Amino acid sequence: MQTQTSTIAEARELHAFGLRCLEALHAGEQRLPRGPDFEEERGWLASAARRVEREAQGLSAALAGAIALPEFEAERQARAKELFESWIDAVEGLAVGISSRLSPQSPLLEVLFQHQKFDKLRRGGNAARAYLTDLERRRRTAYVVRLSGEPEYDVLPPLLARLDAAKLAFEEQEQPPALAEDELAALRHGVLAAADGLRAVLHQARLLADAALSAHPGWFAELGLDAKPRSKRSARPAADAEPT
Repeated sequence: MQTQTSTIAEARELHAFGLRCLEALHAGEQRLPRGPDFEEERGWLASAARRVEREAQGLSAALAGAIALPEFEAERQARAKELFESWIDAVEGLAVGISSRLSPQSPLLEVLFQHQKFDKLRRGGNAARAYLTDLERRRRTAYVVRLSGEPEYDVLPPLLARLDAAKLAFEEQEQPPALAEDELAALRHGVLAAADGLRAVLHQARLLADAALSAHPGWFAELGLDAKPRSKRSARPAADAEPT
């Protein structure tokens, strides 16, 4: 089914525009004089805000669920970087936990860690990955597993669980499941359809806001409610760049 929104980039910009519109609607509601004279108008603005918020949340969920699309490669890389940092945090947390809860001279530190230059690991690269692979091997040794089950080493299980969870989260982000073309197309269509829903509601919201603020000339434009989302269809002339 054809959608009015044509690209993921357009949908993302529409989402950002919707959030700005939502703020403007709330601001307009607050600006109206209190009392019975403008009770209906405040209701119109509140209704418009609820509609925009609902559709913006729907589009936000659709965008988040479509992270596997090629258009989100930059976001996936940024997320992978965050998760790698969290992995190193867990590695450092393991060392700090052993030092503070057991002893700075605990043999576990030597057993588990080649070194404790964690800032160096945060740079990533082959050396950091080799270190982490070696740490995984070390934490699976019989010695570490045995100590983890002893009461006097009860600090170890939660530290190792955090390490394992951080490693798994990074690996899942780094190697997402491959999707077929029809699955990618369905994700993309879901985003574009959600964007169309927000687009329609934004048009309704502008009409409601224009009526609610009509007794106060200039407020509609001052609040930015006269703005319209831009289209990404570069083939259109500038005069047609803003859909109604």
